[in-house]
Amino acid sequence: MNHHIKPAFILFLCLTSCFTGSVVAQISTETPIADYIFETIEVPGVDFLEVTASNDFGDYAGNTRSLDGEKTIGFTLTDGVFTTYDFPGSVNTFFYALDNVGKAAGHYKDADGLYHGIILENGELRQYDFPGAAETHIYGLSDETGALSGNIVDAAGVFHAFSGELTITFPGAVNTYGDFINAAGAVVGSYVDANGMPHGYIRNPDGSFTTIDLPKMPNLEFLFVNTITDFGVIGFRAKAANDILRSYILLPSGTLYEVQLPGSVITVVRNVNQDGSIIGYYDLADGRRHGFVGRPKTQPNREDFGSIFSKHLSKGLNMLSVPLKPTAHMTARSLAVKTGATTVIAFDAANQGFVGWTPNAPDNGFPIEGAKGYIVNLPQARAIVFTGTAWTNQTQAPTAPITHTTPIWAFVVSGHLEGVHHFDGYIVKVRNHRTNTIMTSHVRGNYFAVATADLNYHSVIEVGDTLELIVTDAQGNIVSEVFNFRVNAANLEDAVMNVTLDSIGAPKRSRLLQNYPNPFNPETWIPYHLAEAGTVSLSIYDTTGKLVRTLPIGYQSAGFYQSPERAAYWDGRNVFGEPVASGVYFYQLITPSFQQTRQMLILK
Repeated sequence: MNHHIKPAFILFLCLTSCFTGSVVAQISTETPIADYIFETIEVPGVDFLEVTASNDFGDYAGNTRSLDGEKTIGFTLTDGVFTTYDFPGSVNTFFYALDNVGKAAGHYKDADGLYHGIILENGELRQYDFPGAAETHIYGLSDETGALSGNIVDAAGVFHAFSGELTITFPGAVNTYGDFINAAGAVVGSYVDANGMPHGYIRNPDGSFTTIDLPKMPNLEFLFVNTITDFGVIGFRAKAANDILRSYILLPSGTLYEVQLPGSVITVVRNVNQDGSIIGYYDLADGRRHGFVGRPKTQPNREDFGSIFSKHLSKGLNMLSVPLKPTAHMTARSLAVKTGATTVIAFDAANQGFVGWTPNAPDNGFPIEGAKGYIVNLPQARAIVFTGTAWTNQTQAPTAPITHTTPIWAFVVSGHLEGVHHFDGYIVKVRNHRTNTIMTSHVRGNYFAVATADLNYHSVIEVGDTLELIVTDAQGNIVSEVFNFRVNAANLEDAVMNVTLDSIGAPKRSRLLQNYPNPFNPETWIPYHLAEAGTVSLSIYDTTGKLVRTLPIGYQSAGFYQSPERAAYWDGRNVFGEPVASGVYFYQLITPSFQQTRQMLILK
């Protein structure tokens, strides 16, 4: 089901009822008042819209009712388009996580009452079961690493939290639940102690735990911690016996306040964004449920949320510097996730060239530092909010982003190698046939990203350009065919061409290539490719068919024999060691399964 919707914007004054709590460290007894402007998220014809997740670009995910009202199903609200998802054969389907590239995650309940994780990617749902777990409940999805987080149930029926491949059990707990992980690696969740009492927790990056409690709220039925920002702002919900469900924001300073929308029966905060805004859902007395976004009326306290800097980036290529030092180390990957970029390019001062990174890389790429410029290409214009603290030892202030969408002044060719198992020291060389410019990149794992840019914003690539790619090993030997790819309009829009280079180290077919130089005097090299290992014979004949010389080769492994160090060498002499006369000669390569002859010319 798809709906194109326009959110209805309704303004409320946030009423906050603030009280004390306990977090291992102390919670302040002060009573701050937080003012928000709330935007209600509505979809025409939908009375139950439970918003549980958002990303940096104003997209949402959550849960709604099926058309017959019989079950819960997941939804995404992306670029104003409302789409529902129902896992085949499920009793209910739930979404609780959404990242910046549009991937959603959650879980479904099967006919036997068991829960399985689900991931939505490229419009397709797939099941994810944590290895060895009887049940899997997904609640979080990391933008930085892609790691999932949530709960698992073991064979004995005990709950444990998980994040990525890590299983988390709070010491002495009967059950441990997980929800979300921030960029610094802090995981939040809840646990039930041996007395049956619920508590919240933070599993710190060093493995230690911090407990979150509400000592002035006795007889708690549950306390669920939903989210933690990079600066440590926590959102959670709790319910005491004979009371309504209540939501809270806990600041790093220890200040605790309740969030409640006027006129709502309950208010649930599911996420706190880095800029201090909150998202979640609320119920009305008539049973309708709506999503909301709450934005602070005033600039949040720096101590709690860090400094905030907003930039507008245009569609296409932008040059930017990161204005604030983030709480967690930023890399090319995290910058791409934050901006939605198709590629990130940095200047490598040591080698006086450019290095590229694309989202299909196997690693996080180069570090992002202060007072340095980076090139990002965006598929659409976006306002990006940076949070953090001032950079230290910064030699210059960050500049506003510079945008030049045409011509294409920066470009990346990236991809993967297929063939031999180890590519240590391999280099990919790219040549533009039109401009004859050459770019190179070292291979990492089996991935490469060759980048070029013109900081005067002149064109470096055009539609129709043919790019020639070749791979060499650590010794400079050619280990691939010559690949040619033609640039199209989609490549220019992404500022990226993604390719796959196959048969590295082993040619698809045997070939005898033209000798070089040709004409020659007095020596030449004869390159060839072997698709399979075997005994190789290479003989030279004159125009009468008389054998002039057989070059000693013998048994050879499959591979590319093109460089002077590997190609066959002829010094222009016959079998008796005498220089041959000027003229045309023929050279013939013979293997057990291949034979080919070519001609060459010697001029004296």
